[in-house]
Formats: sequence, C-alpha cells, structure tokens
Amino acid sequence: MAIIVKYATDQTARNNFPYEIVSPPYPSRCCLNRMKRMGALQQEEERQFYYRRCETCGFTVREFLSTFDMARGVSLAVQAADPTWRWMERIRRNARAEYAA
Repeated sequence: MAIIVKYATDQTARNNFPYEIVSPPYPSRCCLNRMKRMGALQQEEERQFYYRRCETCGFTVREFLSTFDMARGVSLAVQAADPTWRWMERIRRNARAEYAA
C-alpha cells in the first residue's frame, strides 16, 4: 500500500481519505488534544495502523498497533528485577520437594 500522506508547507491541509491527505509537516499545540482516528484499520506488509489527523490544523500521522503483550512484558521484567520473587520461588520449590518426600 502506498503512503497517502503528503507533508507540504506550500499547500493547505486537505483530507481526501483514502486517496490523499495533505498535512502540515509539523504538529501544532492543538494536536495534543484534537487527534482523531480516520477510517478503518490499514495494513502494510505485517504492520497494522490507523491514520490519526488533528481536527483543527490537519496534521496527520500513522498510529501503528503493537504486537507486544505489554502485561506479560512488564511481569517478566518485574520478576527478573525483584529479588523477593526469586526468594518466594525458592521457598515454593523447597516446599514442593519436602511435600513430595
């Protein structure tokens, strides 16, 4: 799929989604609170994304969806960094060994 966003300073912002979107090259202050998703989920190779466009100035970007499971990644990082988790796991292993014997 071809990129339909064209960043230009010499043209006014224009929304001809899904064919062409003319956008300012830089965001403005209004973009922080006024960005809205446009259209359906798009796919380019293996990556999925939405177009997000500021309702006020017309600044447009692609918002990519992550395939990373954030909850699992955070729990793994906490487990690796937390010595309490390792201590509790050692106690569990010892208790299982004693119970099995």
